[in-house]
Amino acid sequence: MLLLSIEGFGQEKWSLQQCVDYAMKNNVSVKQSDVQARLSAINAKQSKATLFPSITGSVNSSYQHGLTTNPTTNILESSSYLSGSMNLQASYTIFNWNARKNTIAANNLTLKADEIGIDKAKNDIALTVANAFLQVMLRREQARISEVQMNQSKSQLSNTQKLVNAGSQPELNAIQLEAQLAKDSSAVLQANALIEQALTNLKAYINYDFSLPFDIVTPSVDDIPIENITDLQPEAVYQLALQSQPLQKMYKVRIEAAQKQVKASRGYMYPGLAAFGGMSTRVINAQRPVYGVFPDQPDGSYVKVNGTQYPVYSPSFGVVSYSGTPFLKQLNQNFGQDIGIGINFSIFNNYTSRSQWERAKANVNQLQLQEEQENLNLRTNIYNAYQDAFSSYQKYQASQRTVAYSQKALEISKKRFDIGLLGTLDYIITQNNLYLAQIDEVSNHYDFVFKMKVLEFYKGQGIKL
Repeated sequence: MLLLSIEGFGQEKWSLQQCVDYAMKNNVSVKQSDVQARLSAINAKQSKATLFPSITGSVNSSYQHGLTTNPTTNILESSSYLSGSMNLQASYTIFNWNARKNTIAANNLTLKADEIGIDKAKNDIALTVANAFLQVMLRREQARISEVQMNQSKSQLSNTQKLVNAGSQPELNAIQLEAQLAKDSSAVLQANALIEQALTNLKAYINYDFSLPFDIVTPSVDDIPIENITDLQPEAVYQLALQSQPLQKMYKVRIEAAQKQVKASRGYMYPGLAAFGGMSTRVINAQRPVYGVFPDQPDGSYVKVNGTQYPVYSPSFGVVSYSGTPFLKQLNQNFGQDIGIGINFSIFNNYTSRSQWERAKANVNQLQLQEEQENLNLRTNIYNAYQDAFSSYQKYQASQRTVAYSQKALEISKKRFDIGLLGTLDYIITQNNLYLAQIDEVSNHYDFVFKMKVLEFYKGQGIKL
């Protein structure tokens, strides 16, 4: 059922709006712009989190052997023991010359610019898809003209063959028309191949599966609405484009973001005020010796009293046992807290902070120059598009007159050919002149429509057929 639904969907004829909507969801360039915007959203979210205190914790365990300082008694001793510690630290920036605030603002503006970048990618792909869509329509119209030309040659060949059989025309006329029919048939095949090529290009732009069937709705080019070219004066269109085109909007936001980054970089050059606090405790499994007094023992010396020798007894001291402090008691005894406030400042950091500030200012200038260049490119493109549209309109009108004259010439030539007053080659040349004129008229018509759509696009009206 899923395959049948996919196949049925693929056999639908797509309108331009369907193609554009599908491209905006699946085109690789649009997806890349969306990923960039999501990365900027992560940066913006992370910078907002700097408004909250930072909290870190640690739990450490170590084994000590040999001469070392006992962490619970602070006595240097030779022993082996396991020790552990637990720490919880918090810090909060109270004031840093609005560096944090400006960084947050810069990241939010960067996110906004990248979201506008998605609109730019969608606009670009819409224009590209519209051009590809019109190319399919053009190829089909050219194929239709080629088929009409082939059918005319076929009909003329049939009539000529009858006249040849009747003996009123030489057999050479029929042979020449057969050659022309073969040429026209080849042109039809080539025109149909160009249709498939145009459909493939359209599939690629919208990122549609090449293995699925695909076709488009083919409205008449005469039904495509276009504005009067006199209503699309280039300077007026340019002023509207400055306000409506995503690229121009994006540069304005990026410059604003860069200016905020300059302020943030300057703020980081000054001292910052921060508060901090923490808690910690530690434990150790070392056993401490317990010293005591032993019973009096002879110390090896003697004294004589009235000639009698008596041994001397003296008290002795030594380790009577080993004991350690219970785990929970150590946690309680060694538990400590600290709280404070401090000023952080850089005395010399190899010109790092100032270099960042200088780079931020240079980035603003760079973006301003890029904006100026893009505006110049926009104005140039609009003026060129207007001249192209005007020139295309004149070519289209001229090609219409050429078709009319070529049609009249063919009608006269056919009458003369039918009564034997015109040679076959001359008739074929006249017929081919009409065919080429019709192909040229169709091409100029579609070219004019697309160039007018480009002007409407710059005006901010989108792409509509």
